Amino acid sequence: MSLAEAKVLFLRDIRLLSQETQRWHKENLTAFEKVLAKQGIEISDVGSLTAKMVKENFVFYMSEEMGLMANTINGRVRSVRALLKFLHGEGHIAKNFGADIPMIKGEEVIIETFSEEQIDALLRQPNRHTFTGLRDYTLMLLLLETGIRISECVKIDLTDVHLKEGQIRIHGKGAKQRLVPFQGKFRRALQRYLEVRGPAESEALFVTVDGTRISKRYVQELIQDYGEMAHIRDVRVSPHTFRHTMAKYYILAGGDIFSLQKILGHSTLDMVRRYVELFSTDVQMQHRKFSFLENHM
Repeated sequence: MSLAEAKVLFLRDIRLLSQETQRWHKENLTAFEKVLAKQGIEISDVGSLTAKMVKENFVFYMSEEMGLMANTINGRVRSVRALLKFLHGEGHIAKNFGADIPMIKGEEVIIETFSEEQIDALLRQPNRHTFTGLRDYTLMLLLLETGIRISECVKIDLTDVHLKEGQIRIHGKGAKQRLVPFQGKFRRALQRYLEVRGPAESEALFVTVDGTRISKRYVQELIQDYGEMAHIRDVRVSPHTFRHTMAKYYILAGGDIFSLQKILGHSTLDMVRRYVELFSTDVQMQHRKFSFLENHM
């Protein structure tokens, strides 16, 4: 089996994962083929792949000859590791040597978060006397309260919301679902929004004035606009910054990494451990309940 054929089989095997994940793996594995091809290497039999070849002709070549960033290289390595695991599981290669393929150590990426003053400024921008303003205010509260991804936020339906239980069913990556909790202050804000929203035809929780589901890009743009209105310049104003901010205050309040992992929907503990490294120094100063809304609004 050639490398090109192996890639096709692997991509077929992961077709139940999100489209973004499938596209990411496809791009990385196509890059794997191209990097080898630049050196005149064509893999007609995946059984000929070795850890040394992948390290020398892929990882080190991208770093030393092509000068690619560590994040780009490591993303591609993750996809190659996933491919090797699949090929070994299917009996196409004798050994899964993915663990022997190294990652490149790069500069630590700074995780930006909002300060309390910046959060207050952002939440003051929507005009809550209008439907869209109340919707945007509630949406930002949801991101801050739960730390969910924006792609997950726009997928929420009315049937996913359980006000009495204080939970929302989230449709995450890889068709995985999880229940994310919320507290009393957000419950009251959400209830108010639902009353104003009324019986729109769409099943979506967050809708436009026409009653249609809002898009991921639409939310990204409106949050950027509110950032401009709030004159926030030193932090990237994006839905993902809300996610990092929620994690920060959760850790500062003494929340444990296992429950945070569940809430955020991370498949591993790597990212939440990173949050702990960055934000746990002041845990004793704020050892209270995790919710930012409960403590600061």
